This record gives sequence, structure tokens and C-alpha cells, in this order.
Amino acid sequence: LGHFPRLHLVQSTSYTYTRLADVPIQATVSSYQPNWRDVYGVEPIAEFVLAAVFDWTYRLRVKAAEFASCAWGSDAPTRCPSTQQLTAHPVLMNQTLGVLGYGRIGEAIARRSAALGMRTVATKVHGPFSPPPPPLTWLSDDNDRLLRESDFVVTTLPGSVQGIINHTSLSLMKPGAVLIPTSAHPIDFMALYHALSTPSIGGAVLDVWPHGCWRYPDTECGPPYGASTEPWTRGLFERLDNVVPLPGMAMRDDRFWAGSIEWVAANLQALAHGLPLQGIVRNGTV
Repeated sequence: LGHFPRLHLVQSTSYTYTRLADVPIQATVSSYQPNWRDVYGVEPIAEFVLAAVFDWTYRLRVKAAEFASCAWGSDAPTRCPSTQQLTAHPVLMNQTLGVLGYGRIGEAIARRSAALGMRTVATKVHGPFSPPPPPLTWLSDDNDRLLRESDFVVTTLPGSVQGIINHTSLSLMKPGAVLIPTSAHPIDFMALYHALSTPSIGGAVLDVWPHGCWRYPDTECGPPYGASTEPWTRGLFERLDNVVPLPGMAMRDDRFWAGSIEWVAANLQALAHGLPLQGIVRNGTV
């Protein structure tokens, strides 16, 4: 970007934006700011979390591949495993989902998980805790209890919280428990990588990352390309079979991108006509 002396605007199409140190000071930096409170910040995240729980539990694609590989052909079904092996799977009913950092997102997740018959528990910093609000089995400030009891641990903490999921907290989780974070900063990724590769926990669905093109809010995603732009560089998460690595899907559905197109077009029109810009992260200076 430093090779463009007449650069006026660096416009992001998402809620992340180019690292400010990489943008010439004369350029304004703007990011797309959708309606988080009513549209993108709560319900889509909650739906994504439950989709992740379903996917982890049922593994429909894996089961379909196993079935397709043996159930057709002249020798069918001699190559199939036993019916029990082919069809057995856990269910969500009576498993425990724990929400660490209970707030508006946690409430939306709890409504969905409890409706599916999951025992749902949660923690937050401040009470009151008793009686627990429906549909929670209990609500407290005891994170250790939540980690010990939960089959799925969902962290809905804000990005301002650092490293609360660390070696100690991961050691408290059940051997088969699955971690689903909604923000990267509360996670000690080195500790998580160790727990997953050992493995001392069951797995993780990772849709948030601390590095590179997938870092929030300021991305490092430009030349020189390579390791510096990867989601994580000190462990091979992508090679672990107990990790589902994802590119930040939770809030970026079809409506998000349709709104992004309108937002960016409006900002380009505003720039051309000397009108105020939306979503300014940093104003350019002459």
C-alpha cells in the first residue's frame, strides 16, 4: 500500500481491517459495521454454535462416506462394518453444554441447547445466581465446575478477556469434551494445541483465530505471504483429526455479505462526492 501515494481509502468488506501500521497515514481506513445487536451479534452466533454441536455429534458426512463405500456394488454389503458400527452415534439429549461468559449470546445458545434436551449450565462474573434463569440448570461464577461437568464448553467471553482457557482450565475438562470459542483472545492457543494433540480433551471447533488474515479486528494479510498470514503458526491445528478448523463463519452469512456490498458501494459513492464515510477506524491525515 505504500506504493500508492494518492491512496485515500482502504475499505474492508468485513468487520476486520488491515493492520493500521501497514496503511499509509494519508489514507482513511474503514470497515463494514453491520447491525451486530439485532442481526449479526447474537442469533447467528448461537445458531452456528448449535450447528457445530450437531456436526460434532452426528458426523453425517463421515457416516455417509462409510455407507456409500460399502452399500453399493455386486458384493454389497459384504464390505460394510456391522450395523451397530455403521449406525451407532451419541445424541445431544442429556449431554451437558456449558456457556462460559453468560450474556446475550449465551442466552441465545442456552435457548437452543435446552430445547434439544441438553442440560445447560453457565457462568458469569456477577450474580444474582439463584434461582437460575430458565432454561439453565445452574448459573454461578464457578468456571471450574462448568469445565468439569460440560461435554461441550462454549466460551462467549468478549475479546478483552485474555487467556482464560489455559493449561489449567483445559486440564479440568472431561477427556471427551469439545471446546467451541466465539472469540480468540480468551484462548491460550498454545495450551489448546497441547491439549488437543496429547489429547487430553475430545476436540475443538475453531472458527476464531489469533493470527494473520483471520485475526480480529486488525488483520495481517498481505505481502510477504506465507506463515505470517496463517491463522496460527506454532502448531499444526489443520492436521489434527479432533479439530474442525473454520474461516470465521459464525457471523458472516449471506445477509452479512449482501449488506457488505451495499455498505462498500455507499462509501465509494460518498468518497467520490466528498460526503462523510461510514465505519471509520482511522481518519487519514495530510
